[in-house]
Amino acid sequence: MVWPILLVVLSLVTYCQPVWAEGEQHSLLSDVSYFHEDPNSPLSLQQVRQRFQSGQVQYPKQNFLSLGISEQATWIRLEVQNTTGEPQFQRLNAAQPWVDHLSVYLMNDSGLLKEWHSGDSLVADSHLLAGVGFVFDMTIPPGESDILIRGQSLDPLTLPIALLDSYQSRTLDSQIHVTSGIVYGVLLALVGFNLVLYSSLKQLDALLYSIYISCFIIVNLSYNGYGFAWFYPNSLFIANHLTLIFMIFHGVSGLVFVSNFLEIRTRTPKLHLGLNIYNALGIIAMVVLISFQQHLLATALAFRFLSLTTVIMILLGIWNLGKTKDAWYFLGAVVCSMLGLLITTLSVWGMLPYNYYSYNGAVFGVVFEAIILAVIVAYRLKAVEQKRATAEYLAAYDPLTNLFNRRSLMSAGTKLIHFADQSKKPLSFVMMDIDHFKVVNDTYGHQVGDQALIHIANLLRSNTRATDTLSRWGGEEMVILLPNTNASQALAYTEHLRLTIAQTPLIHEGQEIEITASFGIATRKKSETLDELYQRADKQLYLAKRQGRNRVEPAFEK
Repeated sequence: MVWPILLVVLSLVTYCQPVWAEGEQHSLLSDVSYFHEDPNSPLSLQQVRQRFQSGQVQYPKQNFLSLGISEQATWIRLEVQNTTGEPQFQRLNAAQPWVDHLSVYLMNDSGLLKEWHSGDSLVADSHLLAGVGFVFDMTIPPGESDILIRGQSLDPLTLPIALLDSYQSRTLDSQIHVTSGIVYGVLLALVGFNLVLYSSLKQLDALLYSIYISCFIIVNLSYNGYGFAWFYPNSLFIANHLTLIFMIFHGVSGLVFVSNFLEIRTRTPKLHLGLNIYNALGIIAMVVLISFQQHLLATALAFRFLSLTTVIMILLGIWNLGKTKDAWYFLGAVVCSMLGLLITTLSVWGMLPYNYYSYNGAVFGVVFEAIILAVIVAYRLKAVEQKRATAEYLAAYDPLTNLFNRRSLMSAGTKLIHFADQSKKPLSFVMMDIDHFKVVNDTYGHQVGDQALIHIANLLRSNTRATDTLSRWGGEEMVILLPNTNASQALAYTEHLRLTIAQTPLIHEGQEIEITASFGIATRKKSETLDELYQRADKQLYLAKRQGRNRVEPAFEK
């Protein structure tokens, strides 16, 4: 199961090549520049144009602008040249879904041609394209034009500028949506798989892991615009705060999972208490900042809390190396997540070049982390299930002979009694005792005595039907339940079994050790219980032993 998922994730990295580079060869976009507006002196549109014309601006190295977290607004100028002589339809990809205020102006020498206003400070509108961001359809007239963009946000101001024609925009959208479908499909499959494991095996690791990944899915749906566009388009409070809240919950659920996975709660209670306090402080701080509408501080808290939490998880993994099973694998999984989160955070803050891969570093990192952790959890639960199955087996079977123990025989016998009552079929109870077993033990030792028991059990198995039930009753006594077998059939079978045992000696170190057995048979009378059958067969067994052993004594119906 795991390798196909890994191949799918790796293939989507190859599939999702951004269309920017190919599109720029035919793009109408000729140059990009920007400057930051003084918060205390907002500029008019005319003043903005004059500022760009004065040259007091900056020129980005690429069209992906990631300007970090700040209250100040940024103006971007896109210089556009349409040399085709015909108006050209273009789509402007202007900003990520979390940008608060976004204004776009299309201008040329004739003046303002059209303007648009959007952002997640307003209810979701047609400009929000889930998974892509804020987009604006426009018709570029022939000649030179300017597109002015004003962006402002208390979240990271991230503006992946692209001017695309219809083919490029469709290609980009399909790549993003296919990628999202694969990523969410993998993550939801892992969540569902572990919920099934939890519901069937009741292992807390699987449940906590599912909650951890679910929180990340909610964060990802939120900051990629799917939540705002599809689930809460009219709720500005949820749109502005859901990502931050679940970033905290993602970190908290991660530490809770780690604490249980690495057995920190039981091995180091003080450390476990410290982690709980850290989690509580993160939640309380976020609640306080949101309550007092300190969105900028809440954003900084969410990013720093999640980054620090990932570092703590790595340190816990290192600290538990050699102390906890699978600590190396856990450490590798968390490192994947940390590197991905670090790359995304630094690119969003503008400290790394912003592109498709850096922006989605956290997604790819968590997917790989989720797959590795899912494998570890699955193997752990498999081991638990194997232990449980072994315990159940040992509770039902005699560990030496691998025959049913007495309790299992009573359970199976009760069912056979019920079946005999319904079907009106006979049932016979055979009680067997190895003759002079104490002599074998005293002469050859208890190890050979054990071998003798195993030898007899193997003979019984090879000379019974699939419907018959074998049991080690205790010591050297064994029981055979023969369904659909009357008294004469039971006698013929048991006599054959007696001869087989007598004629098949145990071979020990090249020496033949002859073994015989005595048998008592009771065939069920009408409404007779299993215990009553046992008492009659046991009585016949002792009769066989008193009469010289190595014989069968049936108890015929009267």
